[in-house]
Amino acid sequence: MAKPSDFRTLQVLDRFRPIITKTGADYDVLRLILRVKFQMDQRRVPTIMAGRSKSKENKEGNQYVRSLWLYALMGAIMVPFVVWDTGQFMLQMGILFGVLMFMIMTSMISDFSSVLLDIRDRNIILTKPVNARTVGMARAIHAGVYLVLLTGSVTAAPLIAGLVTHGIGFFLLFLLQIILISILILVSTSLIYLFMMRFLDGEKLKDMINMVQILLSVGIAIGYQFVIRSFDIIDFKVAFTPEWWQLLLPPLWYAAAYDWLFAGNGGGWIYTLTALAVVVPVICLIVYVKLMPSFELYLEKMAHSGQTSSRRRGKWDRMVAKLFSRSTEEQACFRLSASMMRDEREFKLKVYPSLGLSLVMPYIFWYTALQSSTWAEFRQSSFVYTLYIMLILLVTVVIMLRYSGQYKASWIFRAAPMSDENILYRGALKAFLSNIFIPVFLLNAAMFTWTFGLRILPDIAIILLTATALIPVSGKFMLQKPPFSQSFSVAQQSDGWYIFAALPVFALLWGAHVFFRSFSGGVWMYGVILIVANVLLWTLLYRVKKPAVKSAVVI
Repeated sequence: MAKPSDFRTLQVLDRFRPIITKTGADYDVLRLILRVKFQMDQRRVPTIMAGRSKSKENKEGNQYVRSLWLYALMGAIMVPFVVWDTGQFMLQMGILFGVLMFMIMTSMISDFSSVLLDIRDRNIILTKPVNARTVGMARAIHAGVYLVLLTGSVTAAPLIAGLVTHGIGFFLLFLLQIILISILILVSTSLIYLFMMRFLDGEKLKDMINMVQILLSVGIAIGYQFVIRSFDIIDFKVAFTPEWWQLLLPPLWYAAAYDWLFAGNGGGWIYTLTALAVVVPVICLIVYVKLMPSFELYLEKMAHSGQTSSRRRGKWDRMVAKLFSRSTEEQACFRLSASMMRDEREFKLKVYPSLGLSLVMPYIFWYTALQSSTWAEFRQSSFVYTLYIMLILLVTVVIMLRYSGQYKASWIFRAAPMSDENILYRGALKAFLSNIFIPVFLLNAAMFTWTFGLRILPDIAIILLTATALIPVSGKFMLQKPPFSQSFSVAQQSDGWYIFAALPVFALLWGAHVFFRSFSGGVWMYGVILIVANVLLWTLLYRVKKPAVKSAVVI
């Protein structure tokens, strides 16, 4: 019998008690674990409202739930695909599910992977007489509840639009498929992690998980192109062209049911895709439940760190720090920041998928352009400007410089006898520039140079100078507190709006580049302007005061 003080989620979960019990989990213990987890969630510092006043931060209730309005607003962009009256449900719903699965999967990778891979439960719960299946089920349900809330918020507007436009049948089918998609994403991600933990341990496991997250993010972005390429436009009429590789595209699985039930298009191919939409999530769920104890067992490996080449990395950091910084204080801040970015797993969980997307996004535009031009024509085009897409990486990473899993140690910044706090900011931003942005940028720059020739080298230099000038500006706006001084639990979901706000700035800088490129010697003139801007911005925005006698503060 549910108590009045119980969470509504637990009261709903009680209805599924017989099913959960059949999996081998102890339902009473599982319910108690989830109750504690939900109670702790209410005590967390708000996410999307983390930037508000402290009085609002400490407001009772789960602040994550209160932030879901932002996801609902983002989901409104999918409404046109529901009300789009083309008669081609395969096309419009395929695009919709592609967008939806991209949004859910990226959130799963960046926000919920740390929940699935959290090893702290083992130290507290598994030392008690609790079986591993119960702990694993509690972990999956905990992540699943918030994933369902996120998915429900994103799809609220499309669901309502579908109900009004196409009726109750469309609404119920859409709702069922949302549940299946959530199960597929949650369970398939867990199985991928389980497979990796089976063969790896320590630091190699952590690094490989980051690599898989990059590949998943990149794969989802590239998958968009295959969804679109599944359709041919002939005489302005859209036609679905079956190919074997479409069996690997989940958005088409779920779109096929609409083409069958609402457009009246049948056939073996449509039936096969529709069956995959149901069968694959169910099979994945059954396999995951059976392997759940193994997941908890292999998760122990996450607690063990293998041998790393920290000494060799330390020498490299010292050498690069001397190259980018003159004062010994700034060099120390540089090395600390470089170590945090390289070794802190939670930071890498948040940032590395963005690195993968920044690498691949320019080439997605290339692929689209090559559909309507030859390779020779493309090489003479102005697609070098797609390298500006990498500037989005600046905003993404600078935002994340605020957070750390070891944020409680940030008191050392106040205790250290630094002559000026700006030294810390400059060291962190320069560490990001040298250790993350420049290596990724140079990889793309090499590919661009091979494609378009040496003629674009001045343009690549302009884009690099633009990026280095934007870094201190981004830091000044988005780093209001010392780097690595806030918990990831307060990472704002609304931080994504910084990227949208920065897009007009990137467009303006691209326009300036094109303008100076239009007349003789303009690129070199613009380059000189950017060099001067770099010197002034790095110097003035983070001006370091003259050293003064200062005693360390004892905390």
